[in-house]
Amino acid sequence: MMFQTSVMDLDPQTQSKRLFLLHQNHRQRAESVISSCVSMKSDQSKEHPLVFSNEPGPSDTKERKRRAVSVEEQLSCCSLCQDILKDPVSTSCGHWFCRQCITSYWDQSASSGDSSCPQCAERSRTRPGLQTDSQTSTVQTKTGQQEVLDEHQISLSSTCECVTQGTDEAGSEIPINDIFTELHITEGLSEDVNTQHEVWQLETASKMETLHDTPIKCQDIFKVLPDQQKHIRLKQKHIRSVLTNGVAGVGKTFSVQKFTLDWAVGSENQDISLVVLCPFRGLNSIKDEQYNLIMLIQECHPTLQKLTAEKLAVCKVLFIFDGLDESRLSLDFNTSEVVTDVTQKTSVSVLLTNLIKGNLLPSALIWITSRPAAANQIPPSCVDRVTEVRGFTDAQKEEYFRKRFSDEEQSSRIISHIKTSRSLHIMCHIPVFCWITATVLDHMLTTDQRGELPKTLTDMYSHFLLVQTKRKKNKYDGGHETSPQELTEADRKLLLKLGRLAFEQLQEGNIMFYQEDLKQCGLDVTEAAVLSGFCTQIFKTENVIFQKTVYSFVHLSVQEFLAAVYMYHCYTSRNTKVLKDFLGEDYRYSSLDDFLKRAMEKSLQSKYGHLDLFVRFLHGLSLESNQSVLGDLLGQTENSPETIQRVINNLKEMNSE
Repeated sequence: MMFQTSVMDLDPQTQSKRLFLLHQNHRQRAESVISSCVSMKSDQSKEHPLVFSNEPGPSDTKERKRRAVSVEEQLSCCSLCQDILKDPVSTSCGHWFCRQCITSYWDQSASSGDSSCPQCAERSRTRPGLQTDSQTSTVQTKTGQQEVLDEHQISLSSTCECVTQGTDEAGSEIPINDIFTELHITEGLSEDVNTQHEVWQLETASKMETLHDTPIKCQDIFKVLPDQQKHIRLKQKHIRSVLTNGVAGVGKTFSVQKFTLDWAVGSENQDISLVVLCPFRGLNSIKDEQYNLIMLIQECHPTLQKLTAEKLAVCKVLFIFDGLDESRLSLDFNTSEVVTDVTQKTSVSVLLTNLIKGNLLPSALIWITSRPAAANQIPPSCVDRVTEVRGFTDAQKEEYFRKRFSDEEQSSRIISHIKTSRSLHIMCHIPVFCWITATVLDHMLTTDQRGELPKTLTDMYSHFLLVQTKRKKNKYDGGHETSPQELTEADRKLLLKLGRLAFEQLQEGNIMFYQEDLKQCGLDVTEAAVLSGFCTQIFKTENVIFQKTVYSFVHLSVQEFLAAVYMYHCYTSRNTKVLKDFLGEDYRYSSLDDFLKRAMEKSLQSKYGHLDLFVRFLHGLSLESNQSVLGDLLGQTENSPETIQRVINNLKEMNSE
């Protein structure tokens, strides 16, 4: 039922690759099978990174020498006599021999004063202890558990190793390690809820350098670093729960994916036995169901069907709840029932609140990601560390565009152009907006469309809409060329349906939608399928853990822009029902400046400013320069110089109040 797959469900080539990686991982792990705890993953994989990481290996060289070998190999034959094991015993490194063979081997080499393993040459000043055959059944039990955890790691690795970038065709994926750029993550965010729109938060964050801002790497968020101990709220030197904030599209989910992949391939955080990935967008689809914690874990990851409460109790588990802002669950931290038993059934919301509070499986680590406005759902007492993803620094912005455009002259021109526009430069802190900007400017600089480059957000998004619509035509409509600024009637209908969806969900504060949401806006399943194909750039889909398709725009600002296009069209087409639903029953169709003033007043009523950029786009669309780009999609308005001046006067007046 889930997106996680068994290794045996993979195609032969992928299966062979996964098994090879797993075999390599086993050969490099640090702890022996015998000396590991019940959760062998936590001990065996503690030390050795795989080739996927450029980070240096661990400093504990003694532990790094130890090797784990499979029980099948251990119990099949003796590497000394090459015969079936007789009275089998194991060395401390985990290799198995006949008792007589290994004893004779050590007796013959006793003159050197050292005892070593004949197979891996691990040395010891004293003769290592031997594991007897009477303990073989225990080893086999642990190995069964190890196989479950290994298959889970393979599944997570397969899920997280690739990403689809904005302009890529559906199914075209890029290894995350090929494109990953370390994002600017800081520790010590203020506990106050930021009620600004996220665009303004970006500007504030880019200027603000406080004493409490400590750069931290994604893989270190659960580690207490020496210069960061003063920020840990708990007296004990232990970080159990982390809350990571960041505006939409800044790279929170990307960081989760990279963290999970690094764990799955054995290169980071190998003290963690089990990582359970639970995106809120997936949990939404089972919010009315009854689960216990074991069932929920197995629902998220079918590879863990053999996981038991006893095994879970001795594992060091990390739960990752990504996208709190996308949650449609009711998290009640005050009156929710207390659950302490991992086998007790209750609602998903109650399970999560008890996990986060530490009532349920108190040894588990918790990582929650969220946009700023939703982060206050988690009580400060439940969070040990707060981090913030701030996206690209100014230097990383330039690095992105220089990598994106091999022509140095072209990349320099684009970077210079972005620096001349305050709005564009601020938005380029967001990696996705860098891609949007690159998409538009690349098209304009490499085609006959060599007019003035966009300087405002509205202008940039207007051109972005046209570029992506043209790409849709080339793919689905036989590649018939039209003017870059010509929209067909079918294009307009589809974009207005998207705009309605964007607007209605923006009002609800949703950035993730489901098929029923599309149907309410007149988008049928066939159109949705086309959207998921050509609008990976504008509108993307993903099959989450419960195999329920989830839709979203590639970035919140794209949703806000399309919502503004839809609302502006409603004004020009005199759709009074939509206008009254938005602006109030007392609204009467009037001049453009009055309409924009009412929209601004509506946005100011929002506690978290979620309509701010939407209203900014509305004002931008009133300009003749932007209307000429989108043409009939917006409809006709009278935007005389006098009207525009009244709009400006209204904005000045409201700004001074």
